[in-house]
Amino acid sequence: MESNYLKKTYLYGRIATLIGIGLMLGIPALICWVYDIWPTPAQVIAAAGPLLAMYIPSAVSENISMIPVQGSSVYMNSILGNVMNIKFPCYLNAIEKMDTTPGTELADALGMCVVTISGMVTMVIIALGLLLMAPLEPVLTSQTVKTATSYIMPALYGSMGISAFISTGAGMYKTSGKPTISLIAVALVLLVNFFVVPITGKEGYAMLIMLIVTVLIAWVLYKQGIVKVEDK
Repeated sequence: MESNYLKKTYLYGRIATLIGIGLMLGIPALICWVYDIWPTPAQVIAAAGPLLAMYIPSAVSENISMIPVQGSSVYMNSILGNVMNIKFPCYLNAIEKMDTTPGTELADALGMCVVTISGMVTMVIIALGLLLMAPLEPVLTSQTVKTATSYIMPALYGSMGISAFISTGAGMYKTSGKPTISLIAVALVLLVNFFVVPITGKEGYAMLIMLIVTVLIAWVLYKQGIVKVEDK
């Protein structure tokens, strides 16, 4: 039976999401109305078409993979942004440290706290960045910093990947042989990318396909006894 906490969380989450969508679409619409600069449908399609083709598959695959894990905290994810590189890693680290099972009410409450605090920290850092942008301009524009920032995303996803490879947790279960699933999936992606067709610009579609492929790999390895699952 759904608790009072979850009922209120989903209610407020829906309301906050609608407010966020209203602000996101309402402010540009208001500007267009005030200055009478409405774009034509052809201009909207020309500008938005390529972006939608690239980001819709990514958004769909992210939500399919994260909602079962994060539960109600995905409402905050959708509003605050920076999901894959900040919010989701924070959530995973929190439930691992607290030894909490994803999908439970405790994990939902913990995830909501973690994602909210992460959003607050992000806003504080952005505000400090704006205030210190002029004084720190010589440092921020230096070649050393430019070189370092080009490695931020690879370092981030590399650390997330390593934690996924070595983790033995699977909700209320623990597994053995789990890294084999990740290694096979990564090998398949690399083979397709280098020897079949480059996936640059098609990452969203690749994620959708690999969600299904990875589940099939896990099922085959489980049936073969390579991956074992037992209660914690």
